[in-house]
Amino acid sequence: MSMNLDKVVLGKNHSDFLKNTRQLKSMLGATAKSITVKIDQAELKDLKDSGYALCFAKKVGDKAYNVIWKSLNKYLENNTFKWTPVYQISGTNTFEDSIKVETTTNTQDIGLGEKTTIDEYGHLSDPVTGGNENSINVKNEYDKIHVVISQSSVNDKGNMETTPIYVSKEKVILGESSYEPVEKVLIWFQANAETATMFSEMRSNAIEIDLTGKSSDTVMYKDQKWSRI
Repeated sequence: MSMNLDKVVLGKNHSDFLKNTRQLKSMLGATAKSITVKIDQAELKDLKDSGYALCFAKKVGDKAYNVIWKSLNKYLENNTFKWTPVYQISGTNTFEDSIKVETTTNTQDIGLGEKTTIDEYGHLSDPVTGGNENSINVKNEYDKIHVVISQSSVNDKGNMETTPIYVSKEKVILGESSYEPVEKVLIWFQANAETATMFSEMRSNAIEIDLTGKSSDTVMYKDQKWSRI
C-alpha cells in the first residue's frame, strides 16, 4: 500500500478532500510504530557527561544496517521514538564510512509497491505503481549509482522529519532493483554521532527490536546493558 502524502487522490469537492485526509491519517495511525527507551538515572548522567547520543537505525530487507537514521542528544530517562511508513528515494555518488549522506540526485516521495526510473540523465521520475508490492522499486537507466532510502520519523522537537535509513553499499547497475523496509530497529549509544551518517561495521553494545506485527515496544538501559521490558 502506498502511503505517499503527496499522492492522495483528491475528491471533487472540499468534503471529499477532508474525507481522504482523515482516511490517510487513519491509515498512518494504524501503521505508526514507536519504541520507548528507558535509561537508568545513574547511567543517564554518565552517558551525558561522556557526550553519547542515543542512536537508531532501520532495517531494509536482509541488508546490514548502515546509516544512523536518528541521533538524539536531548534524551532523558524516558524517551519515545516514533515513525510512520512514509518514504523517499534518491541517489548519491558515494558510500563512505563515518560520512554523512549527501544526495546528488533529485528526491522523490515514494510508497511501497511503487517504482521510479532513474533516467539517462540521473533524474528520478515520478513514481508509478509497479514492482514488488512490499518494496520500493527502482529502474536504473543511468549508470552505476548508490540508492538512498529515507523514512519519516519524529525528531526531538516533535516534528516529522525524513532522513536516510539505508544507502546501497555497492553501486546499483543498470536494471531493476527493490528495497523492502522491515520493522526492525537497532538502538545504541555512540559518541559524536550525527543523523544520516553512514557506517560499515555493526554497532557495539546495541539491541535490535522487531516490531513486525505490533506497534510498540519498550527497552531499558541499565548497568551498560540493554533489556526488554
